[in-house]
Amino acid sequence: MKKMFSIAILGYNRREVEQYLSDMRRDYEEELSKKKERMLELVEENNRIKSQIKELEKKLAEFSEREAYISKALVRAEQKAQAIIEEGRQKIAAEMYQLEMEKNKWKARCKEIRRQLLEFEHMVCTLMENFYSEINYLKSKELSEELFTEGDCEEGRQEEGSGLLSVS
Repeated sequence: MKKMFSIAILGYNRREVEQYLSDMRRDYEEELSKKKERMLELVEENNRIKSQIKELEKKLAEFSEREAYISKALVRAEQKAQAIIEEGRQKIAAEMYQLEMEKNKWKARCKEIRRQLLEFEHMVCTLMENFYSEINYLKSKELSEELFTEGDCEEGRQEEGSGLLSVS
């Protein structure tokens, strides 16, 4: 802002110069006051933003910590799940092996029982054959003895009639 001063005796008009300086000072002070207020507002806003940044950094750190904790928990849970699955597989394999062994044992037992049954059946058949043979032998012996005794009896009768006794 350029101001033209009127010329007075011994230089410029003093009142105009003082008025100009007063106006300049007032304008400068107003501008300075506005700048100070703006600066205070900016400092407040800056402090508020810094506070928000600190709060957000704190929350970010908490979230990062939680994320790390959750990640570790998930990893542990996954490992535990894998361990449980593996343990289950091992138990199933052991149970299957045990069942297979039990099945083989029962198959062998069944085979042995069948063998014993066949052997027993063979023994029974042999005994029955021997029994039938013995029965037939005894029956034929009995028949022979009956026939022999009947023959002796008839001979004895015939001899009785003749008076001679025969001893057999």
